[in-house]
Amino acid sequence: MLTIRFDHVTTHQGMVMIAIYDEAGWSGGRPVRVATASAAGDAVEASLTGLAPGRYGIKVFQDVDGDGKMSANPFGIPIEPFGFSRDAMGAGGPPAWADAAFEMRAAGSVQTITLR
Repeated sequence: MLTIRFDHVTTHQGMVMIAIYDEAGWSGGRPVRVATASAAGDAVEASLTGLAPGRYGIKVFQDVDGDGKMSANPFGIPIEPFGFSRDAMGAGGPPAWADAAFEMRAAGSVQTITLR
């Protein structure tokens, strides 16, 4: 089981939209799995079963306004909280695969993502 915990949830409304990728999909391909977690509670987390062992990366954003997409300002800078596995950050975009990838073991894995 993969457990994803979210830190720094300052607005407890909407859903956290979760996309899990393998290396082939990280830079614009399709996620291998998608999920959501309610941001309403004090402890925000998601647990996913059935994910095969391997290397994955996670991209998330908190859909505060409920429109199903990440809102951005006119310059394309996100205005809704977002984050990546291993708390990786990119320069002007998503982080590199090597910075965000983590190992999903058969016994399970826990990722804590800080929403920024």
